[in-house]
Amino acid sequence: MQPEPLALSKVSQKPFGFYFLNALILFLIIYVQFQNILGVPIKETMPQVSKLVFLLDKVLIFSLFMVFIYVRFLGSLLTSKKHATKKGLSFVAPLKSELILFTSLIIFGLWCLISAIVNQNNLEPTIFGVFSYMAYFLVFFVFSSIPYKKDIIKNNYQLLLKLALFLSLISISQEILALVYPVSANWWPNIQSGSAMWRMGLYRAPSLLGHPNGIGMFALFFWTVEVARVKEDGLKTNLRRLVILGLAILFSFSRSAIAAAFIVPFLVSSRLRKITIYFIPVIVLAGMLFYPYFKEAKAKDATNIFNYGRYRNFALEKSLTIWKDNPIFGVGPGMYGGHISLRFNSPIYARYGFTGPFYDYLSKRVGSIEQQWVQVLAEIGIVGLLLLVALIFTPYFILKRLLRAETTPFFKALEIGLMVMSFQMCLRMMSVTLTQQQEWLIPYFAFIGMLVGTQRRTKSKRYAN
Repeated sequence: MQPEPLALSKVSQKPFGFYFLNALILFLIIYVQFQNILGVPIKETMPQVSKLVFLLDKVLIFSLFMVFIYVRFLGSLLTSKKHATKKGLSFVAPLKSELILFTSLIIFGLWCLISAIVNQNNLEPTIFGVFSYMAYFLVFFVFSSIPYKKDIIKNNYQLLLKLALFLSLISISQEILALVYPVSANWWPNIQSGSAMWRMGLYRAPSLLGHPNGIGMFALFFWTVEVARVKEDGLKTNLRRLVILGLAILFSFSRSAIAAAFIVPFLVSSRLRKITIYFIPVIVLAGMLFYPYFKEAKAKDATNIFNYGRYRNFALEKSLTIWKDNPIFGVGPGMYGGHISLRFNSPIYARYGFTGPFYDYLSKRVGSIEQQWVQVLAEIGIVGLLLLVALIFTPYFILKRLLRAETTPFFKALEIGLMVMSFQMCLRMMSVTLTQQQEWLIPYFAFIGMLVGTQRRTKSKRYAN
């Protein structure tokens, strides 16, 4: 009896192995929603535990990615060729969709390394800096490696949708209670405090996630897909879900989440999507470059009071100064604007006068300049920015290929919703970084990977027949 080749398709089809892995990944998606409420309150009393809370998702993603690399590639090399079967090799071979994203990642990663070499940066911050850009893209490859059944994907979506609706109802209840009894705003665990909890006279409801941006991003994911489902299915029950999710986004008062939700009805239409695909990147790029001129009057505030607005304006100004001095290659990944640069004591801050209360606010309060596009310009230059834009839109074209062959209304809506999210990511990155969007990015890449994984099951059945 000849030994069978090592193939994850066979392992993952076993009931315990597949469902355990699926449960583990659902846990990861749910866990990242609650990271803020778990990690921030203990940051001062137990800093090491707090760091572990925020690192757990990245460690788990990287560990799963390495396991699948071993099983799919090294595992196949360790299996004798004469024992290989078409069914075994069909799993190991990468799918076209995987190659498309992998190629984009490699090109982007190579440019990051070139930037680091030109600037003669140390290897350690460079590796961590590149990984911070690419970490959540790896989620795609973990899921695309699994021959998912479509009914499992739908069940996963429905489960997470129920969680999003529950958290959204909590958010709406918090808003109503705060309007009736303002003191109740202090009852809920919230990273924000004082006047930061209010905007335009309304409470920035955090639900149970500890930060209003968290529920804003999580609700945005399902709002986007549910709008697409109304178009594809015409389900009247979806309208109630849209109201609940939409109010949660509104009451989060996350401006980027509200803007990202606003563009959804325009983008779910195939005709408008074809038009918009040419204009959204141009609008974002123009807005990013001319943003400082729009805010110039505000930046020259006569008061000397230090606040978050002054910090962001200062960080924006320094970012553009760094980019003007290093327009092509930047100063290297991991050298400016984020937690990697702080961890490795980047000299860029001292060189450009990013010191005093502004640096203290960066290092002790937010850990980021919270403006991804200008951070990219400063770190890897204009070429790096264009390559990152191409990388962000690569899933759009992967989903477009899947959509051509899709016939089921639910999965057509899911794929259209995920396509829209490439545009939303561009908008959100004007005010947050990639590492601050894990609540949204992990389910985003997970569902794209699941949909690609269904192709692997189809191919396996074809070979079996």
